[in-house]
Amino acid sequence: MNSEAKLDDFLHKLEGILIKKYNQCVIQSGKFTCKAASNQEVASIGKYVFHVNLISLKKTIDEIEKDIRFIMMRRGSLIGPSRPSLGKIAGVIVYRFSKSQIINLYEGCASCKYQCASKLAYEFAIRCALEYINIPYLRIPQEIRRELIYSLALRHVNQETLGLVFDTMVHHYKIV
Repeated sequence: MNSEAKLDDFLHKLEGILIKKYNQCVIQSGKFTCKAASNQEVASIGKYVFHVNLISLKKTIDEIEKDIRFIMMRRGSLIGPSRPSLGKIAGVIVYRFSKSQIINLYEGCASCKYQCASKLAYEFAIRCALEYINIPYLRIPQEIRRELIYSLALRHVNQETLGLVFDTMVHHYKIV
């Protein structure tokens, strides 16, 4: 199998994994609590909180695939024969997921003074990236998760920097 066929196979598998992981994160979203509803789990208050735009999800996955292809073409043999590092791919995943409009909040949550769900898209992005590198979300200290969400939401970050952050996490938090 030539290198282009290997890359196509890898990206096809990655797409399936990302859709599966994203769906798992959506299911888990009912587990966060709503302050406006007296700290009940969102799934128990009987209201829709958000909508997942499947067209945007597919477009985002296409962008992730393009970015990884570009990294492979640009760096070639400098990154090794098979693929970029796990952290580099996780950086691409979290960057693209956090910058796209996949999660749309319904009016009740979007206008609520508590804003429990306002950072949901960033949390989903981080969860997907961490699951890709096989690190449980709760294994990362809350301060680091909070800082990642803050940086994604309010600071300029790029795929390269996020790749370094996630490469560091692979080495520091990976379960052996």
